[in-house]
Amino acid sequence: MDSDFDKTKQIVKNELASFLGVDSGDIEDDFLLKEDLHMKASDLTDFMEVLTRMNLDTSGVDLTETETFSDLVEALTSHQ
Repeated sequence: MDSDFDKTKQIVKNELASFLGVDSGDIEDDFLLKEDLHMKASDLTDFMEVLTRMNLDTSGVDLTETETFSDLVEALTSHQ
């Protein structure tokens, strides 16, 4: 993995932890956003807005195909 991926992953993990009110260490790569992190569709779209405000390009993220935390980071970094 490259450093850009790792950097983005850490930023997203920290922001997601803050958004959900949990410790970033409690978020595993294979956690399902809806089931393990208990995010509803509205939570996911609200979180995408948070990332957009941080100047992360969320245009490549298809929330219908994003199931895990890793999927989210991959979608954010795959089109850079």
